[in-house]
This record gives sequence, C-alpha cells and structure tokens, in this order.
Amino acid sequence: MRWLRKGKLRLPRGQRGISLLEVLIAVAIMAAIGVSLLTALDTNARATRQLDEKVVATNLATAYFEAIKALPYAETYPEPEDLITIPPQYDVNIRTDFSTDAGEIWGEYADNALQKITISISREGEGRSVLSMCTFRADF
Repeated sequence: MRWLRKGKLRLPRGQRGISLLEVLIAVAIMAAIGVSLLTALDTNARATRQLDEKVVATNLATAYFEAIKALPYAETYPEPEDLITIPPQYDVNIRTDFSTDAGEIWGEYADNALQKITISISREGEGRSVLSMCTFRADF
C-alpha cells in the first residue's frame, strides 16, 4: 500500500516486466482482430461491386425495353448499340421468341403473335451473367 501513497506505480514484488508469453498472446489477439476486420472489408467491397453491376445491368435493360416500346411492333429489333450506349465492359444479348398460342388470357387476340423479348446482360470476356429480364409484347 506504500506505493499508492507515494503516487508512483510500481510492479508487484517478484515481477520485473512483461513476459514473452504475455506479448505473444497480445499479438495473437491483435492479429485475430485484424484478420476479422480485413475479411469484413473484403466482403463489403465484393457486395458493393456486385450491387453496382446489377444497377448498371438493370439500367441497361430498362433503357433497351423503353427504346423497344417506342418502336413499332416488328419481328426483330435493332441491336442494342444502335439504340443505347453500352459500357465497354458489358455484353447485351437480345432474344425474341414468338407464340401464337395465347390461350384464354388474350381472348379475341389469341391469333395475334405474342412476343417474348429477353435481354441478358453479362460481363464482357467473363461470360458471367449479371442480369436477365424479359417482357411480352403483342401486336393488337
């Protein structure tokens, strides 16, 4: 208790400093915290990159659908590059399927051609699909 009265902090008797084992345990704890932090940052960066890809792909598909909506009904539509600007790292593929079997849903229009327009957006060079959307169009 004498060391408290003097206002100086002293180590208890028989202990001259920090042992190597204590230092190693402290370094291991700090390393575990550091690895956890780096893993969290990497996961966040990947999720942000994927979200950005999806947003760009959704905007591309929506722009092309809007451009098609402004065009008259046709069996084929212009290539996407002719209607919208596509970023260089993306590929856009358009597929148009036709059906004359509209069933009871279309009633009197069942004989008209029903178009299914599918837009697939992928990363250029990777071939990895980012987004695929479809819409239907009928010639009334």
